[in-house]
Amino acid sequence: MNDVSRFIKAIELIRKSVHRELPVQQLVLFLAVIEKPGITMPELVERCDMPQGTVSRNVKALSHYVVWKGGVAVPQGRNLLHTQTDTANHHVLAVYPTGRGEALAQEMVQCLYSDEEQPSVVRRADSGNEEIYRHWPRREARRYEGR
Repeated sequence: MNDVSRFIKAIELIRKSVHRELPVQQLVLFLAVIEKPGITMPELVERCDMPQGTVSRNVKALSHYVVWKGGVAVPQGRNLLHTQTDTANHHVLAVYPTGRGEALAQEMVQCLYSDEEQPSVVRRADSGNEEIYRHWPRREARRYEGR
């Protein structure tokens, strides 16, 4: 299998696993975070050469968040990344892959490399609060019962 067909196979895997119309900007941000878990938002802006607003919007789209609609919690986002304050500077957000994001990156690596040459490039980030970022199925909604 040549390099181009491996790359096409990895892109098809991403389209099948995440969304068939995943924007290239989100893919680039996802790969930058996989390459360096804990990368800060200013570093992402510089690394990806995108405006700060574009990076923030796309990181949010790749994260998991909840929108309340009529008393119902509706999960949003792709649940591939999560943010938390940076340990060095509490005014800056650091971006980490979720378990789902790490699994997708590992599948991409398996698509790109044969078994004998497969590197271990996906590193588990020690973010401390991984339990918060469990995946909710896309269509599941949880009713808000009040305080």
